[in-house]
Amino acid sequence: MEREFYTISVYVDREENLIGIPCGESEKYGIADIDTIMLLKAPYTDKALESYIEKVICACYTKKHNDKIETSTIERYTGKKGFVEATADYTLISIVKMQSGYSLMPTFNDYEKGPLAIDDDEHILPLNYSEGDMAEIFRGFIEVYVKANMFYKEKEELAREKAQKE
Repeated sequence: MEREFYTISVYVDREENLIGIPCGESEKYGIADIDTIMLLKAPYTDKALESYIEKVICACYTKKHNDKIETSTIERYTGKKGFVEATADYTLISIVKMQSGYSLMPTFNDYEKGPLAIDDDEHILPLNYSEGDMAEIFRGFIEVYVKANMFYKEKEELAREKAQKE
């Protein structure tokens, strides 16, 4: 790992499709999203999800942020004016790869301010996490923050119990 950290923005829509945007150097901001969009269409396996996240991370610092353009990468992708409007239909999950591990942070979409980080729900993974661990956290965020299903784990458990009885 050459840099102190790599940060990516993963936007999730209601159908669980993903829009990944890696970061790069910026004279104006220090670090900012670059003009690279990586998509993953649902449905996808846990392995495909984790591979996709690593692929977006690997794209970090492959180019510099375009400081001459005032609009963000997600604004240009969606064609909507203003960051709040461009992100209104998505849930942002921020992933940072550090020298010590990964930080996964969900956001809540405030309709006046845009995505706001939910520090209390940050998940930390070691660099050598077990296959499926990152996907489990990510899918948990989708259930809670995209689908607003706080009891998804309990429902899955009940469904498993019912299937075992049958």
